[in-house]
Amino acid sequence: MPPHWLRQTVRALNRSRPWWWRGLNRIVPLAPWGWHIDTGNAFHARGARLTGTHIALRGRGHQVTIQPGAVLRNVELDVEGEGHIVQIGAHCVLNQVYIRLRGQGQRLILESAVRFTRGGEIWMEDQGGTLFIGPDTTIVHARLSVIEGTRLRIGAGSLLAYDIEVRTGDSHSIVDAATGQRLNPAADVDIGERVWIGARAMLLKGARVPPDSVVAAGAVVTRAFPQGGVVLAGHPARVLREGIRWLPQRVPPSSSS
Repeated sequence: MPPHWLRQTVRALNRSRPWWWRGLNRIVPLAPWGWHIDTGNAFHARGARLTGTHIALRGRGHQVTIQPGAVLRNVELDVEGEGHIVQIGAHCVLNQVYIRLRGQGQRLILESAVRFTRGGEIWMEDQGGTLFIGPDTTIVHARLSVIEGTRLRIGAGSLLAYDIEVRTGDSHSIVDAATGQRLNPAADVDIGERVWIGARAMLLKGARVPPDSVVAAGAVVTRAFPQGGVVLAGHPARVLREGIRWLPQRVPPSSSS
């Protein structure tokens, strides 16, 4: 914690808000100390544990809340623009996660006990996007991307392995050569509750994986699947088997459980 005299100085400057102090927020963010230079930004992390973590808030109107019991190790939270909301729930554990928010009005919500065990990247750009991860979800390593005001949801109790990519858009435009009409608009991605996604899988714009399903390693999901309890595999993914459920523990082959 910085010395008392420095904390008092920051409070006084926050009240008077000279032009040079407001501009300083762009190059010397003080959020890791639980402060903000621009009074339009708010940062709360009381009771959380931040180790080797850097938080930069640039712009106005951001709200960052890290609930008690959350642990952030070597996390970089880079927020720029206007009116972004970041909520990290109680007892979340984030290891080596890079989070980048740009544009306006992005919402990043991690419910309680979400875990990134080996790392990951979260990119949100443009305006009005939402990324929601439900409680008790474990992600070994994944890159999650939300653009063009779309929504990415990962349901509670899901398990994502490593080298997984989930994106709501292509980042660049493909247009009809004759009409100029765009052919690849962004679209929401929805991953239901208790979904297991294998290593190196990709879920692209418009993908929907229903609850209690499995996405096989290396699969590429490009569309919505309505029926739950299925195994999706292939490139592009198709239903390989129906009427299944998966368990985190290894059940002996002779068991009917």
